[in-house]
Amino acid sequence: MTADIRTTRALGLAAAAAALALSGCGNPGMSGPGTTATPPAAEQPTSAPAPTTETTPSTPRSASSAAAAASTKILIKGFTYQGAETVSPGAEITVTNEDLEAHTITADAGSAFDANIKPGAGTFTAPTKPGTYPYHCNFHGNMRGTLTVK
Repeated sequence: MTADIRTTRALGLAAAAAALALSGCGNPGMSGPGTTATPPAAEQPTSAPAPTTETTPSTPRSASSAAAAASTKILIKGFTYQGAETVSPGAEITVTNEDLEAHTITADAGSAFDANIKPGAGTFTAPTKPGTYPYHCNFHGNMRGTLTVK
């Protein structure tokens, strides 16, 4: 075997090994346009009434609640979380994942929220109890953020 053929084979094997290693960074089966995560049944309110359609004119929001509603978006880009640092209790948070891999938004303590977000977009519901909730990505330990509910 000539040196050129051995070099070509070695490079091919190295490229295949790198591709295999990189494909393992996400969660298996986590591909597609998006995921909507809901809290486990144990966390869902048991005494809350079923959603109803509003039939009376709504009252204008205060500036602070409008600001919280406007910031209910998190962007995941370059393996970092951006946006939605303060939200209203129980707000639906839209997450746009611009990375090529799936990520999670998982509360550091307890089970306040744990959403799998595929590339594209997904949503999750903020806790109803006011407080500060540090969170992380289960797949990528360097990804961290904080969600404040008030």
